[in-house]
Amino acid sequence: MQSGKKLSKYPTVGSFIFGLMVLATASAAQDDNQITLKYGDGSGVSGELVGFEDSVFRIQASIGLIAVPAQDVSCIGRACPEGTALEVPAAPATLTSLDGSFRMFGNVIDFVDGEYVLATDIGELRISASDTTCEGDGCVAAQPTVDQRVALVSGTTTIEGNLLRVEDGAYIIDVDRLGEMRVDANIFDCRGDACP
Repeated sequence: MQSGKKLSKYPTVGSFIFGLMVLATASAAQDDNQITLKYGDGSGVSGELVGFEDSVFRIQASIGLIAVPAQDVSCIGRACPEGTALEVPAAPATLTSLDGSFRMFGNVIDFVDGEYVLATDIGELRISASDTTCEGDGCVAAQPTVDQRVALVSGTTTIEGNLLRVEDGAYIIDVDRLGEMRVDANIFDCRGDACP
């Protein structure tokens, strides 16, 4: 006759909750070390700060462990070593998702392609303005929306689509079922509110 408890081969609720707590703690610790290194041209790389020695950042980024000289970048995030943080002018903003389930606070660095670029405690974040409401001094005024639908016409040929941009003497449009097309602006006339 055996005595004692019979062990189940299935985890208990207690072990499940403990596992979730360990994951949450590890995730919070990783967030505390998240930074963004920003270059002068506006590009940057984000990841977990692993070390900072001899004026060289070592971060674990999505492409692996990288080393970046401090003189080439500014640092954004709570984990930035002293003297390396990007000097961000005070432009505080709180962005809240339209359904209210997500809220993020930071200083607005820029507003590019309909996205707020925020300096936060966990580095630089880009958040779509169309998916959020914004409160604070860093919020941009609502931009009037222009219908991007255009017709490019040359003689009897008409190409219809959404104008994405104009570059190097060409209209770049998104055409239904065909995708992105490059159309010579010297040959085709543009008709529509989005035309330059």
